[in-house]
Amino acid sequence: MGELLKKLLNQLKEVFSKLDTTKKIVIGVVLGIVVISFVVLFSVSGTKGKAVLFSDLSSEDFGQVTKKLEEMGYYYTTTGTTAIYVLPEQRDELLTKLAQEDMIPRGIPGFKLFDLSKWTETDRELDVKYMRALRGEIKRHLESLKNIETADVEIAITEDELFTDKENPYTAAITVHLAPGFDKLSKKEIKGIMYLVSRAVGGKLKPEYVTVTDEYGKIISEFDDDYDKAKAEYSLLESRRKIEEKARVQLLRDIRQGLERIYSADRIQIVRLNMAFNWDNISEEKEEYTPIEMEPDNPVTPYSERKVKDSFVVSEKSTTESFQGHGWNPEGPAGTESNKPPGYKASDDQYSKYDKKENVKNYSINKSLKKINRDPYDIEGISVAIAIDGNQMLPRTPDGEIDLDPTKKPVQIALTNDELKQAVNIVKKSIGYDQSRGDQVAVENIMFDRQKEWDTLREEFLKKERMRRMLLAALIGVFALILGIILFRFVSKELARRRRLKEEQLALEQQRMREAALRAAEEEGVDVELSLEEKARLELQENATNLARERPDEVAALLKTWLAEE
Repeated sequence: MGELLKKLLNQLKEVFSKLDTTKKIVIGVVLGIVVISFVVLFSVSGTKGKAVLFSDLSSEDFGQVTKKLEEMGYYYTTTGTTAIYVLPEQRDELLTKLAQEDMIPRGIPGFKLFDLSKWTETDRELDVKYMRALRGEIKRHLESLKNIETADVEIAITEDELFTDKENPYTAAITVHLAPGFDKLSKKEIKGIMYLVSRAVGGKLKPEYVTVTDEYGKIISEFDDDYDKAKAEYSLLESRRKIEEKARVQLLRDIRQGLERIYSADRIQIVRLNMAFNWDNISEEKEEYTPIEMEPDNPVTPYSERKVKDSFVVSEKSTTESFQGHGWNPEGPAGTESNKPPGYKASDDQYSKYDKKENVKNYSINKSLKKINRDPYDIEGISVAIAIDGNQMLPRTPDGEIDLDPTKKPVQIALTNDELKQAVNIVKKSIGYDQSRGDQVAVENIMFDRQKEWDTLREEFLKKERMRRMLLAALIGVFALILGIILFRFVSKELARRRRLKEEQLALEQQRMREAALRAAEEEGVDVELSLEEKARLELQENATNLARERPDEVAALLKTWLAEE
């Protein structure tokens, strides 16, 4: 290897020595440029990258952080007065020390928090960081509004539930501090804040779950306007419509269940069902007087043991007064002359008698005071119209099969009056029929148009008949094919056997002729030269003849086997 390098160097020296001065200078410059390029490349690739410590800083935060980094003696670079870069291996250490010194800039809002990521962060930490970033972005957006100086944003996160009916939506609380010169926010501005926060968080935070307060804690997002009133009225009407539809569907189901116990489902058609609802909110107070029940009725017995009484005595007072004799005459003070008139004084010999009887009884009666709040709605009337099909079927042949002749009409049997009355009673029981409120029930027997059904049935029978014929024809064809194959094989074997017998006879005849010719030649003394094939055949024939003579039983069995195979 060393000798090879020496040879290469010697060859290069010889080539370089033969060059003129200009070429030597050009080669030297090129080599120098290549060496310098490699040095610069290795130096650049060897330098370590820089990581972003903070970005989008205010001038105040930028000055404080850079001053602190210089005091701690860490290397850093900057881009303008907004971004600071440090060595990647020192970034986490710097963040920890700056946090201990309370030097983390508070002006880093929103999704810039994700610039401070760690590879050891958990999913929970990422969720918390996301919500912090989202609050920061919303806060920055609100504070960019002209009439808001500062804003505080809090978002309550709820975990996802498996069932949608148990889903807990997000809620948010926004506190706004108005900028100088603004007294209050208008309704449109408050609504704008609510919708802005709702759209920023996503589908789990609806505008109605965003509460906006002022700096004094007063809720300013609760207000009524014409739009809200119209929306509430529409919601009320929509809920009433759903309740009415649910009641109507339930009544339809009850009617069908009652009728399907007697008739099949395809014979029932509810033409119309109307229900009149009264949504008036009625509150009623009643004062009722009823007799006093002394002995209740026994529901087990067929007669009534109930005993009532209109009233009973609670208290009683009896008074009796009697008097007889002269009445009282005024005569003036004692020791003085009476001043009675002479006429009155002469009638003083009159005698009086007085009797008084008083009997007072206090009776008690049943009295009940009722305060009744009616149901949310009352049904003022129900009208229902139902059509029931009669018994319809296709005619049948004498052997019981369905007659598919399209010219023949189906057999139709109408319902009797008793059956219609039974259907009417069933419908009345299903709807809770009340004649006093004007309920109407109409049940009629109408023969339904079943022409399509009959055509379909006929077509199905025809298809089955055609399929049966096709299967029969296919079976016959398969049988004929199998029979043809068997006959073909039998004829082929027979022809082959006959051809083989004919060939064997022809070969045997030729052999006999050849043997006769040989014998004749031998008798005449003519030397005949045989071919190899003829010699082999003669040898085989002699061996077979000798074998037949020596072992006749085995040759006979072999011939039987050949004949059986043929």
